Formats: sequence, C-alpha cells, structure tokens
Amino acid sequence: MIPALMEKLHKGGILAVQIPMNGEEPLFQIIQEEAQKPQWGLADVQMPPNQTLAPLEYFSILSSCASAFDMWQIQYYHPLANHKALIEWVKGTRLRPYLEYLGPTRAEEFEQAIVEQAKQRYPVQKNGEVVLGFRRFFFTAQK
Repeated sequence: MIPALMEKLHKGGILAVQIPMNGEEPLFQIIQEEAQKPQWGLADVQMPPNQTLAPLEYFSILSSCASAFDMWQIQYYHPLANHKALIEWVKGTRLRPYLEYLGPTRAEEFEQAIVEQAKQRYPVQKNGEVVLGFRRFFFTAQK
C-alpha cells in the first residue's frame, strides 16, 4: 500500500504516517493469551488485523519508493486510575469483537480475567495509578 500511496503524490510531495505498534505491550499479550483459552470459545471470532511490519521492513519499502524519508518511534506512557481502566482503554477497539461475541455476562467475566492478569504485569505506582505503554512508529516520505 505504501508504494501505491507514494505514486499518488506530486513530485516533492510528502506522505506522513503514524502506526500503532502495541503487540509487545503486556496488555495486548494478555488479551491474546486469554482469548485463546478454550473456556471462552473465541476461536471463530474474526478480529481485525493488528499486525505491523518491523521498522526495518518499512525502511526497505521506503527505500524503494521514496526519494527521502525519516522514521522514528515514540513510547507514550498513559497513567490510568487502576487495572480496570486498562480494560476501558481498549474496550472500544481491541476487545470489542470479543465482548460482542461473548454477550454481557460472559464479557464481564472475560474482562475480569484480563484485569486479574494485568494486576500481575502492571505494578501499581506510588500514586496508586498504573501506567500503560503506548508505542507509535512514524515516518515521513518524500516522492
């Protein structure tokens, strides 16, 4: 898709892209691990794609279709009130297909299972909050 977007630019035009890269964040790993447990019956739930390429793969693509480009990553840290707030952060996106499939009662049980695992991997900070890491990959590319 990147080469096709680059083709649409006028000479000297710039494409700016921001890509979430949260696959290594414990919360996203916990969700994936919990969803794979047979007790939930989620094997047939169709999830939107959530995979990204590695940064060096983007480098390879951009070096073949851009006259110049810059790439960088940023890790944001979001303080959240508690472990339940972690779930609220991803409820409308990553969790939505699972929760809709499970229905209200089972969805609440699924959320609670994730919260319990999150308590083991997200320490409570001195101020009582937990911190969610949120990694983003950026690039700008010139035609």
